[in-house]
Amino acid sequence: MSLLNQKTISKSISAKGIGLHTGNSINVTIKPADPNKGIVFRRVDIKNINNEINPLFYNVCETNLCTTITNDNGVKVSTIEHLMAAFYGLGIDNAMVEIDNQEIPILDGSARDWVNLIKEAGIKESSLPIKIIKVEKKIEIKKKGKI
Repeated sequence: MSLLNQKTISKSISAKGIGLHTGNSINVTIKPADPNKGIVFRRVDIKNINNEINPLFYNVCETNLCTTITNDNGVKVSTIEHLMAAFYGLGIDNAMVEIDNQEIPILDGSARDWVNLIKEAGIKESSLPIKIIKVEKKIEIKKKGKI
């Protein structure tokens, strides 16, 4: 398997758990996605408006106690850190995450359960390369004299 090709999961996987901050029971299904689709969160409990959110930096709306992402319609998904860490650690570039509530379940409190579920499903490699960003010059951000 090439580290330079895009990857998704081989088959759908599901998990059920409790939201750390909401206490709600939540169902999550992660489905394979086509190359260049990226990671997408879809709120299946919301209908008739755009219910998909891409976990990109400009969609982060809150970081108090957890990371919350939102779309232009105000649809939100919270506590995405452990699932996103599992995707990153396993090299998953493309997946559709369907969720029936606002918060990703906490499961064991780490990425371990997500990693195990993804490994159990298997990883499928595409023939398309990953997108690589090359930083060509030094970048510094300073605020009040601090880097």
